[in-house]
Amino acid sequence: MDGIGGIGGKGGGGRGAPSGTSTISKKAKEEDPLSELDQKEDEAPAKERRMVHYDGSVMLRVTDPRKTLEEAALMAISMGGFVEQQDQTMVMLRVPVEHIRDAFAKLLGMGDVLSKSLSAADITDAFTATELRLKTMRTSRDRLIVLLANVKDEEERLEILREIRRLTEEIDALDMRVKTLAKLAAFSRLTLQVQPRETRGTTKADALAAFRWIDDLSPFRRDTAQRGSLLKLEAPAEMVVLNEARHWVAESADGAVVWTSKRKNAPKGSSDFWASAIAERMQDGFAETSRGKIGGFDFVTFVDGGAAHYRYLVGVRAAGDDLEVIEIYFPTPEHEKRYAPGVKAVIPGGNS
Repeated sequence: MDGIGGIGGKGGGGRGAPSGTSTISKKAKEEDPLSELDQKEDEAPAKERRMVHYDGSVMLRVTDPRKTLEEAALMAISMGGFVEQQDQTMVMLRVPVEHIRDAFAKLLGMGDVLSKSLSAADITDAFTATELRLKTMRTSRDRLIVLLANVKDEEERLEILREIRRLTEEIDALDMRVKTLAKLAAFSRLTLQVQPRETRGTTKADALAAFRWIDDLSPFRRDTAQRGSLLKLEAPAEMVVLNEARHWVAESADGAVVWTSKRKNAPKGSSDFWASAIAERMQDGFAETSRGKIGGFDFVTFVDGGAAHYRYLVGVRAAGDDLEVIEIYFPTPEHEKRYAPGVKAVIPGGNS
């Protein structure tokens, strides 16, 4: 798959917020997804409680990274959650949604906060609509099964069997979507990244303002994309769209994620110009970096040097005054093998 996969490059370890950054993003300060969704739930009748998927990221400077990651993992387990992924500098946790506020606060208290972000996607309507469609499909299939028992004409029986088969395939897909949405709503995701206290990294003081958004790109943060405008895609195979109203995000039940945004193309440059800038500014944070093209997008693929070898892809397409951005996170090479074909299929021109 062009642009999905890597070749040898620079650096090692993973990437979150830029090292040495001691300020919390303006977006994280100004918006509190927990409060916003609390208000929606308070306004809803008890029988219509909202289903919400939270995705948070915290980067800390700590004295003992290993001990901090272990403490975070134990905290999640004690709350009835589990560890989804872990390496030497990062742990990805899943915690029951009712504990998201407490878990997020406890992570923030484990060290010096370098960056934090928290997004919330209300998936209630998507779940309800999918569940209703699933019920309708099952009713239609049951009626055809009853009809089949009373039909004698062989050609008509074959036609009914074909329709039953088609409905069964659609029912299986809808059933998987319902289960995925339910799991995402039940368990929120929190990613903790740590740096030892002696790590200072480079300063962003000399960075050009127009390129600073690149420094904030991370496979574990959505706030950079949320500062852009909406860019919609179709849902990739085996993934569900969490939010289409303001920010497009699609996710699988086991953690593969695609999210998009559109921002101003300034300074005005080509797709290759922006892909080169992304590769140059980010490659030192990863073990491998490579370039490729999918449809009309120029992609940069970054491969983590930790145990999981996660893949983070950033694709850009210059469209006049706009710059369209697609970000993809595959937690492991196995995730990439499973989901990459479906992701490629929904990227504009990705099948060309």
